[in-house]
Amino acid sequence: MTEKLYCKYWGKAGSDEGQGNSYHLLPYHCLDVAAVGCVLLEQHPFLMSRFEQLFDLPKTILVPWIKILLALHDCGKFAESFQQLKPELRQTWWGEITKTNYDIRHDSLGFLLWHDQTAIRQLLPTEMIDSCLYRNVLKIWLQAVTGHHGLPPKISSVSAKTYFKPCDLANAAEFFNAIHSLFAPDIPALVERAMDEDWLEKQSSASWLLAGFTILCDWLGSDSENFKFCVDESLTLDDYWQHYALPSANRAVQKAGVLPAQPATKQSLQHLFSYLKNPTPLQAQAESLSLPQKPQLLILEDVTGAGKTEAAMMFAHRLISQELAQGVFIGLPTMATANAMYERVADCYLKIYADKEKPSLILAHGARHLSEKFQQSIMEYTAKDKAYGQKEATASVQCSRWLSDHRKKALLADVGIGTIDQALLSILPAKHQSLRLLGLVNKVLIVDEVHAYDAYMNRLLQSLLAFHAFLGGSAILLSATLPFKMRQDFVTAFQQGAGYQRSCLQKQDHEDYPLLTHISDVKPVEVVLNTRLEVKRTVNVAFVHESIAAIEIIKTAVVNNQCVCWICNTVFDARTAYSELQEVDWLGNEQLMLFHSRYTLHDRKTVEDNVLSLFGKKSPANSRQGKVLIATQVVEQSLDLDFDVMISDLAPIDLLIQRAGRLHRHVRDSAGNFIEESGQKDQRPSPTLFIYSPPLEQAPAQDWYKAVFPKANGVYPHTGQLWRTAMLLDKKKQWRMPEDVRELIETVYSEDDTDIPEPLKKASNEAEGEHWAKISLANMNALKLEQGYTLSDNAWDEDSRIPTRLSEDSVTIYLAVWQEGKLSPLVNAERFAWDLSSVNINAKRIKGLPELSADLAQALKQLREQEKIFDDYSFILPLILLSANQWQGQAVDNDGETVNVNYSRRQGLLLGGEIELFADGKKR
Repeated sequence: MTEKLYCKYWGKAGSDEGQGNSYHLLPYHCLDVAAVGCVLLEQHPFLMSRFEQLFDLPKTILVPWIKILLALHDCGKFAESFQQLKPELRQTWWGEITKTNYDIRHDSLGFLLWHDQTAIRQLLPTEMIDSCLYRNVLKIWLQAVTGHHGLPPKISSVSAKTYFKPCDLANAAEFFNAIHSLFAPDIPALVERAMDEDWLEKQSSASWLLAGFTILCDWLGSDSENFKFCVDESLTLDDYWQHYALPSANRAVQKAGVLPAQPATKQSLQHLFSYLKNPTPLQAQAESLSLPQKPQLLILEDVTGAGKTEAAMMFAHRLISQELAQGVFIGLPTMATANAMYERVADCYLKIYADKEKPSLILAHGARHLSEKFQQSIMEYTAKDKAYGQKEATASVQCSRWLSDHRKKALLADVGIGTIDQALLSILPAKHQSLRLLGLVNKVLIVDEVHAYDAYMNRLLQSLLAFHAFLGGSAILLSATLPFKMRQDFVTAFQQGAGYQRSCLQKQDHEDYPLLTHISDVKPVEVVLNTRLEVKRTVNVAFVHESIAAIEIIKTAVVNNQCVCWICNTVFDARTAYSELQEVDWLGNEQLMLFHSRYTLHDRKTVEDNVLSLFGKKSPANSRQGKVLIATQVVEQSLDLDFDVMISDLAPIDLLIQRAGRLHRHVRDSAGNFIEESGQKDQRPSPTLFIYSPPLEQAPAQDWYKAVFPKANGVYPHTGQLWRTAMLLDKKKQWRMPEDVRELIETVYSEDDTDIPEPLKKASNEAEGEHWAKISLANMNALKLEQGYTLSDNAWDEDSRIPTRLSEDSVTIYLAVWQEGKLSPLVNAERFAWDLSSVNINAKRIKGLPELSADLAQALKQLREQEKIFDDYSFILPLILLSANQWQGQAVDNDGETVNVNYSRRQGLLLGGEIELFADGKKR
């Protein structure tokens, strides 16, 4: 038997203990990964069908090629520059080492092998080269599989001989010939398909799916618990494939929990949601609307409280039961809305699946709600193999680190819930973005509160819809208020991705609301709906122009045993209002609460739970009466809250409508007790939304809004739209739901600016310019579907460094308490303590850490090495205990100045001058 020299290469090295053999032969590891792919496609028919559709090839032709491609994913490891990382093996097998410069990683070395024309002629049969099969097809596919470490491979102009010895190239070619014989791909059939220009154009776009699939297969195939290291060079590849790789792959796939749960047959709305006695018109449509066997987009516009969530889940259930999807990912604007959505979905998601199935449900932010089955799966295993080089983690290390972050893991669950950022990262040049796309490929994508995103995020969402539609996915968008142009943009993006003919929506009359828009491969369907009687109402509007007047409204409400919410536009403004109310003698500390986004995950959830308990749907009068909540935008979306009195800082009209949805949201008696019986009327005084705004003027000064709200001016810079909002509501004195919603939205967001006063036009034009600049930046950052999985012009980076938002470009800070020579998470919890100790802040506020003492620096280094949740970019902030529930540390701001940082359970994270203004015990 001819000696298999390609077996004299190692593919994985073990740690110093617990591994048995200290290395795994490269050809065997390559077959392990190919076997995982083979098993996944056999046991995941839905995914197999997606591959057939996207690559436009029957599986009889496609699967052998996928096996070969997966077996070639680590071909860069044939390079001596990689092999010399384990010098004792290299020297034993091949003698003196001459190529020691490992400056190109093995994934990029793999593509270099297939990019070098001289090497290609040594690797490939002549018919593949002469038919242009390599250049037009295989090169695209190989770029996807060699880029299996989360980024497309770097394309280098250097010769392969710089890193591969002649014997390495010869053995790589021998290995290719061996797997070619083992898997027997149909070359003539592929050559014939490659003559079709339309077919060739599909391959680049399809490569996104192949890239994500390769990463998953590599991760599962790198688990040494399932794939024991083998150094037996005498085995034939066929023997190893049949007796080792395939059985191990079956175990790995079953253990991983990545196979989808089986869906239930179509169920009724009442079965999914037993509490729905009288479905709303929108919910009734979700049960009866005809859904074709094609990817489709549904846009649900209805008033707050009309049951959009239940309608969306009903639509998703029907799409799953029709085998158009197998799961759901729900993207929301904030962590608080994700937590609230979890509570609503947790009661119904099991009913989407067949009896005795155990689908995984993962909340991307509430760590304590993670699925037990998913936590205990292979995705949590501890990596046991050594790093390849100083800065290159192995596949299993990357897997362990990536999936220890449950925000990412949510994309691989049957039902995932999280912020929309996690889905948007799938169309940005972020590491492992293709794995995110793979996770979404069998999901119905539901996006809530789509009106809440700025121009940058909206444009990214359009790109996501195009990618998702191309990959065969369906999407559902929810909003209480959506301008016509925004709705048309979403429709156009989805149609483009799905390959449908573009069609324009009908411009709706002001009365055409609520509205259901349905997009498939036929003419768009736009259904004007009624809404349920309980949410039809009139909201009165009154203005106040001084904070003291707002405080007087609160005082009156407290005296009358009413509960109040004052919604501010920034954390600073909320803290200011909170501090002012701390000064008054008619309000006790136990009556006053603060709620914003600058808390640790643990404390934010604690505050949120308390808020829901005091002001939720069934909260009794004795818990609500006299309570005052000062909050930011965290309360305006998805939280089922009900206040007797509401004050809001002036904001754009759609946000005011959204906020008012928490004013008299449920039917209550005059004392504030929830009335269970249907058909009853609210016994409280008519709802009035008090708006704190600058004085209303026909000829306002240029700084009309900024003079009153200097911080919020950066959040809502389009002063013209704010002025329109205020003047329109002052003129109407009230609005009717749902009759006036369309008029309010289209009037405020009209592109005709002739009514905006001249002094405000400069700020409005600047805001408009900023709007288009955000769109331009999103267009530049977003990946291009048709370019395929390639570095192209995008600057790829770690996902934590790729912005999904501009207005809230944030950094996650992990708060660590420095005590007795040890760093510990601020929150003492048995599980997920570091997640629970994290807080997000604006990245522009903080840059890094000052110079640390030697012992603290050493402890920080050890912490990064020990905790798999941390990487080189994780921001860990050491703190010392100041007093009960209050800690302090130091950081460097963006001006390079060292500033104090304070954290308290009541106020959250405070930086620099904020400590003097707002720290516990301080008075303004």
